[in-house]
Parts: sequence; C-alpha cells; structure tokens
Amino acid sequence: MQISQSHRKAAAWAAIAYIAIQSFQWYAFSVMPAEGTPEASLLAGASTINLARAMTMLSAFFFLFYLFLITCATNVRRAPIASIAAFVGLFVFCLLEVVLRSIELFWVYLALPAKFAAADVAGRADILALHETFYAVQGAVYFPLGLVQLIASVLLAATLRGPWSVWARAAFAINALRLGLRMLDVYVIGPKFDAVYDVLYLPLVYVVFGGIAVWLWKGRETA
Repeated sequence: MQISQSHRKAAAWAAIAYIAIQSFQWYAFSVMPAEGTPEASLLAGASTINLARAMTMLSAFFFLFYLFLITCATNVRRAPIASIAAFVGLFVFCLLEVVLRSIELFWVYLALPAKFAAADVAGRADILALHETFYAVQGAVYFPLGLVQLIASVLLAATLRGPWSVWARAAFAINALRLGLRMLDVYVIGPKFDAVYDVLYLPLVYVVFGGIAVWLWKGRETA
C-alpha cells in the first residue's frame, strides 16, 4: 500500500492538532478551580472552559485515528502483521476514548449538573453517586485502553524503518515506556507519582507526537 506524501503531511498536521488540543487542555486545567467538594466538582463540569476542553479533547481522537491509520498503512508493506496488529490496538484505543469522552461530555458535564440543580436532597445524593461511579468505571477501563496502546507502540517502535524513522521509533518507544510506568504506578503499586506525571504529561505529548510529525513530514515510505 503506497501512501502519498499528501496523506503523510495531513497526518503530520493531525499530530500537530493533537498537540495543540492537549496544550489547551493543560491551560484549561491551570485556570479552572482546584477540585473541592463532590458537589463543586460535579457543577464545575458545566463551566464554559471545561466544556470547551471536553469538546476539543473528544475531537482529538478523530485526529489521532487518522494519524494512526496513516502511520500503520505506511509500515504495512514492510511489517504487515505488526502493522495490522498495531492498528487494531490503536483503533480500539481511539474507540474507547471516544466512547468515554462522549459519555463524559454529554452525560457527566451537560446532563448531570442540570439534574443536580433541579433535584431534592435525596436525588442529589443519587446523582453524586452516579458521578463517582462513572469515574471509578473510567479508571478501570483505562487499563485495557492503555495496554492496547502500549502494545501497539512497541510494535511500531520495533518495525518502523526508512528515512527519518528514528524520530518515530523513538517517539513510540518513549510512549510505550510512559504507558508502562504509568500503568505500573496506577494498577500495581498504587498511584504514588501523580504529581510527577502531571508535570511531565504535556512535555511528553510534545516529544511523542512531535517526533511522529517530523517523521511523517520529512520521511517517505520504503518497502
């Protein structure tokens, strides 16, 4: 499958768009009030800047889908099994993210605060329980979500070749390491390094997706 330079450059722009969206999310979190009571956290979801953040993050995974499609298609002639397996994993990752973020936007951020404002005391308690349950379920779903992305990143880091591919191989290797350490922290030893992860998250987005963008823009497909 021959991938044109126009598709590669469009995918590079998709990576840049993802970086921009993640940068906006970083800014939004920096200006939003710190989490307080459960009631305040629920109602803060309906704030204008948080809704803008949630909508842009939902759109980000459509950019990522195209980016991953072109990345895997570029590699499929050289390593068909690894490329197809990687794409399946990354497709599942994007699909799960779209599902989770759609529920979060339309139900958690838009529907629940309105219902909470109109509810009596007992109804508000039930709504807060639903709010808490969603985030508990989301945390559990992030295990398979992270795992499939980790496996796909390892496959691509191991098999990508061609001009400028060292940028993409390094990017996917760093992404796999990031995911592995994060999953070890959250699901094995307990979340002990959240503060470190929060500081490093956006710089790593720039490193990973910037590296992929450079490879897509500057490189070309090889057999």
